[in-house]
Amino acid sequence: MTRRRMTLLVVAGLASGSCVGGRDVREAGEAAEAPVSSPSRLQQVGDAALLVLDSADERRLGLGFAVLTARATAPQVVLTGEVIPDSSRVSIVRAPIAGRLVALEGSRWPAFGETVRAGQVVGQVSDARPLAVAVGGVVTRVSARPGEMVDAGQSLLEVTDFAAPLVRVAWAPEAPATPPSRILLSGIDRSGPAVEARLEGPALEADPLTRLPAWLYRATRAWPGARPGLPVSASVTVAGSAQRGAFVPDAAVVQWDGLLWVFRREAGRYARVRLPGDHAVGGGWLVPDGGDLAPGDTVVVRGAQVLLSEEFKSRVRVGDEVAE
Repeated sequence: MTRRRMTLLVVAGLASGSCVGGRDVREAGEAAEAPVSSPSRLQQVGDAALLVLDSADERRLGLGFAVLTARATAPQVVLTGEVIPDSSRVSIVRAPIAGRLVALEGSRWPAFGETVRAGQVVGQVSDARPLAVAVGGVVTRVSARPGEMVDAGQSLLEVTDFAAPLVRVAWAPEAPATPPSRILLSGIDRSGPAVEARLEGPALEADPLTRLPAWLYRATRAWPGARPGLPVSASVTVAGSAQRGAFVPDAAVVQWDGLLWVFRREAGRYARVRLPGDHAVGGGWLVPDGGDLAPGDTVVVRGAQVLLSEEFKSRVRVGDEVAE
């Protein structure tokens, strides 16, 4: 074999090898770019899509469960209401004399939204007695600041006590003619724990939204976000035969798409079940006999919101929209 022929064979072999190698690299790159999909946790059983989890998944998600119990309760109607301003719980710090407002050493002039305690010293006007807050609460208005000249009797700070919010409840025709002395308040979506409220008396004006007569109720405690303008729901017992069914605690309920849902557990499979929102009871909901939930069913009471997220994660496919 001549030297020239050997050289041609070597060059051809290298070219062939580089083509094969290039194809391998290209195929490997295409494989790396291909979408990676994991098995869906959803299992279609008839018309229902069930979320399937093993015991390790349940531990990882920190799920907690409860068995629904039977309950009989008087029928209730859910009314709309609103937290309203309460002048009886407003305290104003005024200037005792005319002079310059100053902050005392070791004290600080409060800012809007700051919480102050009863008896807290906040400043002084000239050589008058130091200014102290009479009633603890939240600063809802700042009318002057240290360094300014103020007049005698001028409002300096406004403090509002929100510890027991005042609520106006619109009284619908289906509600009892005589308002009960106590009712239960909750968020407008019924997602939070109920708060007891006691009757204060009739409102001076009708509800501005519904134009229905209204009654005032005082909540026995505050809750996050309980400020004037916050809408609430009021559960009121009405006369009638007792309703029987499965009691669903508030902790089991999640909200999605404006509706209430509960996750029912059956041997590691979880079905999202619609909860009717027209039978509110203290601490939860009543599903009347014959509904989709029954006494003896096991539901998720810790981690239900996490399960809702897991369900919709499983509906998402790489490169696709959420599956319908």
